[in-house]
Amino acid sequence: MIPLARSLAVRVLAVVNVVVLVCGVSLAGAERIEGPRPRPQAARLALEGLGRISGLDGRRMVSGGDHVLRAGDVIDVVDGEAVVRMVEGGSVELWSGGDASGSRLALTEVPTLLAGDALVVAPANRSLAIDAGGARLRLVDGAGRVSRSTGASFVVYEGAATLSSGGRELRGGLPALRQVVVPAPGKLPLRASPLNFGSVPHPWDRRFLGDVIDLQAALKGRSIGFTASLRDDVSPEVSFFQTILPGLVHEPAFDQALLDEQQRPVGETLVGAAVALVGEGDGFGHRWREVFRLREAGAGWGVVAVDLSARRAELMSALDEAVNRSPLIFSGPPANPTFPTFPPLLTPSQPRRTQPAPPPVPAPRLVRPAPLAPPSPPPPPPVVVPAPPAEPESVLEPVADPLVNLLDGVLEGLDDLTGGLI
Repeated sequence: MIPLARSLAVRVLAVVNVVVLVCGVSLAGAERIEGPRPRPQAARLALEGLGRISGLDGRRMVSGGDHVLRAGDVIDVVDGEAVVRMVEGGSVELWSGGDASGSRLALTEVPTLLAGDALVVAPANRSLAIDAGGARLRLVDGAGRVSRSTGASFVVYEGAATLSSGGRELRGGLPALRQVVVPAPGKLPLRASPLNFGSVPHPWDRRFLGDVIDLQAALKGRSIGFTASLRDDVSPEVSFFQTILPGLVHEPAFDQALLDEQQRPVGETLVGAAVALVGEGDGFGHRWREVFRLREAGAGWGVVAVDLSARRAELMSALDEAVNRSPLIFSGPPANPTFPTFPPLLTPSQPRRTQPAPPPVPAPRLVRPAPLAPPSPPPPPPVVVPAPPAEPESVLEPVADPLVNLLDGVLEGLDDLTGGLI
């Protein structure tokens, strides 16, 4: 009995193992049939215009409204504007003018700008990273602009950022009002450059730094205008600037040696001295050199003033008063005008004859005009007298005229013979 029971138990256990194995295979097959799990949501797209979303599940065109974006999606802004709001905070703004310069962003582990421009806004007290052209910008609690073409350029409006590429990191980071161009992966410059708005600022530049752009135009206008108003032969010295900017009298560092370091137009020196005077930071000499170091690096006057924390109202007031205090050395007609010379009318061999002085011209005598007489009446019309009628010709005149002529001839001949006695 015992062997029979063991045999029966072994057979039952074998059947149970087969059933478990078959159920396991069925369950595994059922999981594979379900397919891959849905990709997690990475961001939301707010679109104004026309765009295209490409992902693992295909490509679709979208126009306007809000759309869910998954990890791995690529967003092309064909026309209009779009804001990609990241799930973890922060946003990336894209735009296109309807041409080939539209923005293109890939939602990889770190968002990557593939083409066009992007405005990056980091969340408060947190960072947001973005890749472009083999370089990575990590922005902390601020805003910046990224552009991608053959290389990549990075601009920081607010906050601070770090920039790395090819295993290297930009020394000193990328502070506000600075920019960096990375032509190829790993090709980082030694340091960041001051932000240059160019002749036509980008719309995002004006959105975040409109006041700086307006201040830059005002300071540039005063610099050029003051230089143009002075004579070319004027070379102002320390006393000149101390007269128009009285605050310089109390700055011992401002001497002729410091002034001679900058061979610039007078207007440039005036604006730079005013910025160094009302700015904040280390001593006047350090601020003076920092002003013109930034100018040498290509910074506009607005960036220089903000960088040195020069308050706009105080700065503009100092410059306007300086113009009013300027001595009268403004440009005008030359003190010793020169006139063109002409060749003499007489050659050296010809004696010069002295011309008599013209007689004095008597002063005009004032003659009081006579009063106007009343107009005389018009003369009467002339009286026409008719000519007398011609007398009728006599019938004997044709016969008498020859006889009379004959007698006249005879009498003239006798008169000649008698000597006029007849």
